[in-house]
Amino acid sequence: MKNTIIKLTLLSTLSTASFAGGGGDILRASFTADNLEYQTNSEKTFYWDTYGYIGYDLNKIYIYSEGEKADGANAESENQLLYAHAIAPFWDIQTGIDYDIAGSKNKTWGVIALSGLAPYFFETRAALLFGDDGNLGLRIDMEYEALITQKLILTPKFTLDAYSKDAPSMTYGSGISNITLGARLRYEIKREFAPYIGVEWSKNYGNTGNFSPLDEAYVTIGLRFWF
Repeated sequence: MKNTIIKLTLLSTLSTASFAGGGGDILRASFTADNLEYQTNSEKTFYWDTYGYIGYDLNKIYIYSEGEKADGANAESENQLLYAHAIAPFWDIQTGIDYDIAGSKNKTWGVIALSGLAPYFFETRAALLFGDDGNLGLRIDMEYEALITQKLILTPKFTLDAYSKDAPSMTYGSGISNITLGARLRYEIKREFAPYIGVEWSKNYGNTGNFSPLDEAYVTIGLRFWF
């Protein structure tokens, strides 16, 4: 995610033009790798969190992919294709599909999500998932960017996953599934390219903890870039 001050300036310019009926509504495209990192946990995990979009000020198509691959194990990922419509300055509503992969297993969901800048500049995304088996999922991501200097930026992050039913084959259970808290400190060699280090704690709860036990703190080393 872009530097908060820069993002506010860009969003303000775009939203003013689009909501006021101004000109300059041109086709735009972007790709962001928020996290490409190695996690020094017990499983020695490679983790990624990326997204891209193409579209105009009010309407865009987004692709999200977030996942991990532990050493010697199959990759697991959450992948979304969404249509986004701006409903207010700094806020989009998104609808589409989600395709989850857990080793040789997979699951498809319908998705409706709200994404934007909450009070106090918390970048927030909440996604409600609808499974064809009646299962419901909730995924919440919140992130804040604190400028220490113009190039050194601290990013605390909170994520929560929850489900209404057990799905042992996908290694998650009903109730709160996982909570992850972390903070990453990046140095922007240039605005579009920044290595970082961080620390993170992740825990699985309830039946998810039975299917896939996890309660661990670890160091992360990675790279963030966008274009």
